[in-house]
Amino acid sequence: MKTRSFRWMPLALLVVLGSTLAWGQNIAVTPTEKKDDWWQKRHQDKVAQAAKGEAEIVFLGDSITHFWEGAGKDVFQKYYGDRKVLNLGFSADRTEHVLWRLENGEVDNIQPKMVMLMIGTNNVGHNSTTPAETVEGIRAILVKLGEKLPKTKVLLLAVFPRGADGNDGLRQKVNEINAGLPALADNERVFFLDINAGFLKDGDVLPKEIMPDLLHPNAAGYEIWAKAVEPWVWKLAYADTTTPASKMGDNWWKNRHEKKTAQAALGEAQMILLGDSITHGWESNGAEIFAKYYAPRKALNLGYGGDRTQHVLWRLENGEVDNIQPKVAMVMIGTNNMGANSVQEIVEGNKAIVAKLQEKLPQTKILLLGIFPRGDNAQSDLRKKVAEVNARLEKLSDGEKVFYFTFNDKLLAENGDMVPELMPDKVHLTKAGYTIWAESCEEMVQKLEQ
Repeated sequence: MKTRSFRWMPLALLVVLGSTLAWGQNIAVTPTEKKDDWWQKRHQDKVAQAAKGEAEIVFLGDSITHFWEGAGKDVFQKYYGDRKVLNLGFSADRTEHVLWRLENGEVDNIQPKMVMLMIGTNNVGHNSTTPAETVEGIRAILVKLGEKLPKTKVLLLAVFPRGADGNDGLRQKVNEINAGLPALADNERVFFLDINAGFLKDGDVLPKEIMPDLLHPNAAGYEIWAKAVEPWVWKLAYADTTTPASKMGDNWWKNRHEKKTAQAALGEAQMILLGDSITHGWESNGAEIFAKYYAPRKALNLGYGGDRTQHVLWRLENGEVDNIQPKVAMVMIGTNNMGANSVQEIVEGNKAIVAKLQEKLPQTKILLLGIFPRGDNAQSDLRKKVAEVNARLEKLSDGEKVFYFTFNDKLLAENGDMVPELMPDKVHLTKAGYTIWAESCEEMVQKLEQ
């Protein structure tokens, strides 16, 4: 077959054909490398980061994603500082460049829980492809992600609005892209989310207070972005610990839940204790101490043996704190997640519980306790994992509504070993252990009650 020659064609037509590489070929789906020094260096750096195999979340896109490291850096630290995020945003990239990067190492050696993808504004902005061709480029990226990261969920974002308002030509092209994106989501591996309304006022006006150049968010814009996707981060990346789960199939659990819901309905609780078997134990080994410290406060004990963060979330959503406005909620949960979940997953579960409590009980102060020590000694892997979780839980404290507190050192010997008189099974407390708990927290509880 003879190769066609372009020598006879006018220069302008050659330029148009060059934008699609060859006869009918869509450049948006053709992996394309950039030779810019900064681009090559960033690519090499990102490949090296991926090689560590640590990423739990990947951000994938162009300059808008790239600038999480610039205008969005403080917001990034707030929402993602404790999460293992790999930012694969490259300024000025189009779909074809993302495809090349995916094929050349940037997601090798990792199995993140989720990818957040937003790409395409430069395809139409640079006039390299039409909106329809750009959608095909995004489709090709989703296919490639499925090949490279088959277990990873993808949150596909609508391309952010650009231009002053709906009359802007590029805004209209972006809208055309976005109209084609929902069809790419299967709601099993790929999920589509349009958060654009959060950036706009009066329906279609893009304020410079959010995007000064009518394209890139400033810090306020990144805050809008982060808040809007946070429920999806929990859902896709940390579902094990942040998706409410019941145990209503267990009769004792069902009966306890119904009893506690009925107690809450009386509307008398001035304090709640929320957790697992260690909190549940206030009704057995800790009963005498509870009567002294918490019964006068009409405290409602919402501790359930064996519960994990997801079970607490279900209970909060299903009546256990309805009809009450306690002054203090004391929360300690996560020890039962230790075997099945990562450090960050456990933290995310606690974060979701705090958020749910703030939604349900907006006037209540939250006393978030560090998870009690586990493992024989300070060198045990379990002890170290608890310590790492607690270090991250401390960062959830805002000093206004949420307060972190730990007294773990009082439950241990000077050398860090467990004390049988306090925790015979190295998990649950004796009466002496509950005494330390109540006495250690009393000053803090009184302060929060004021």
